[in-house]
Amino acid sequence: MTENTENQTASLKLNSLIESKKKIFIAVLIILLCCIVAFIVCTVVLNNAKVSNLTALDDISYTLTEGSASLEESELTARRIDALEKLEQYNSKGGIVGARSNMLTADILYQQNKYSESAEAWKKTAEKSAKTYIEPIAYYNLAVCYEELGQIADASDAYKKAADNKDFILNTHAAFSYGRTLEALDKASEAFAAYSDLYDRNPDDTWAKLAKTRMLLLQTEGKVE
Repeated sequence: MTENTENQTASLKLNSLIESKKKIFIAVLIILLCCIVAFIVCTVVLNNAKVSNLTALDDISYTLTEGSASLEESELTARRIDALEKLEQYNSKGGIVGARSNMLTADILYQQNKYSESAEAWKKTAEKSAKTYIEPIAYYNLAVCYEELGQIADASDAYKKAADNKDFILNTHAAFSYGRTLEALDKASEAFAAYSDLYDRNPDDTWAKLAKTRMLLLQTEGKVE
């Protein structure tokens, strides 16, 4: 009997507590509901904005390249200038939008022989595309720009970053270029190791076979044991 009384008392206290705090509970639920709705709305808005921005980039790219094979150089130059101006507003954005905008910007600048500016755009592309398929492409082209500028050490580092991505379609070319730039820096032992790693991984690849040739030459010249 006492136990039942205690249970009833406890139940009454709990009901009383819930009743007294009901407004608070309802308020918390409303806040949580509002947060969920806000999150959904923000997600939809951001996704729509991303799609809109990517569509704009596609339009810029299409306008730049459509029928370009039949254009005079002056017309191509005008198109490039126009595209660069339109791309400015997207270059500072993050994620895939910023990566693609900087990638297109870098390509245009390279066509204009502005290798230093192109390199900066490729660096931004790499930063904004970390761990995506675009990242090794950015590092590879960054390395090409550095070579045009005579910055061989920087080129070597960039080639290495591109080569480290095993899924990169130009992986073996990047790996060979890494070894080649190490040779240019008089780092024969490191170049030999890079060539050796490439050959061991892909012995039937054309660039790997060329790497094997370089290894034999380095040994013949007495630069490595």
